[in-house]
Amino acid sequence: MNLFGILNKIDEYLDAAGVPHDAKALYATKARGAIAGAFDTFYQSGGFPESLRYISAREYAESVYQKVLLGDIVARNGVRNPDALRVLMKKVAETVCNEISATALHGMLRGLGYSVSKGTLLNYLAMAREAYLLFEVKNAVAKFVEREGNPKRYFSDNGLLNLFLIGKEPTLLENEVAVAMRDVFGEKLHYLKSSKNGIDVDFYVPGQGLAVQVTYSLSNSSKPREVGNLVKLARIDKSIQRLLIVTKEEEGEIIEGDTRIEVKPAWKFLLQDLV
Repeated sequence: MNLFGILNKIDEYLDAAGVPHDAKALYATKARGAIAGAFDTFYQSGGFPESLRYISAREYAESVYQKVLLGDIVARNGVRNPDALRVLMKKVAETVCNEISATALHGMLRGLGYSVSKGTLLNYLAMAREAYLLFEVKNAVAKFVEREGNPKRYFSDNGLLNLFLIGKEPTLLENEVAVAMRDVFGEKLHYLKSSKNGIDVDFYVPGQGLAVQVTYSLSNSSKPREVGNLVKLARIDKSIQRLLIVTKEEEGEIIEGDTRIEVKPAWKFLLQDLV
């Protein structure tokens, strides 16, 4: 559900921006460049349609965050400590894309001098989810208590997340992929982390046989991790039908034995696979 008119889907954003993205455009060099350029703005500035008319999309996102989202959360729920709520959202942004428990977040707030109870913190997180500011992705293989207690949290719009980040393009890229996949798969979207099997996969949709790793670039340092985890998963989970690595720009395929891994730029993955 989308209460604020956010253009979560890349095709909606391209329509609003007047960028052609039909099948013909996908195979034309100039049109592909225009799509990739529009995606650069989309994944950094977010999908608020009004921001397309503003010189500073960041200022518009800031006004939405301050006046609408947090104002609505505080006023509607009678939040007694709005400063603690604001700091909590900042800490969630700083740890976005990582599994982190409410206990760890509670410790961060206490370390900064905010004496809210853990129950209150959990309520704040629930309020943020109800206001469609945040959503959670849970571990597919963890025990119930661990799955509920150690989710990965993502922001529902990159423009809002980017208010807290400086020079974090890889984080923004993963958050954008999470938003798009959540929009398609809902609660069926998980991450997969197993200490027993040594597997760590960013996104996993068991019912679809789909596993996705997100990395800004397949550099020499990141390639072994991204490829290795998908190969291990394919050997263990015979229901896996499709393995992907989503990058900022790189495209191709990787063959490891009898395992095939697609490599796609994020704009193409969102446009071809998630609309």
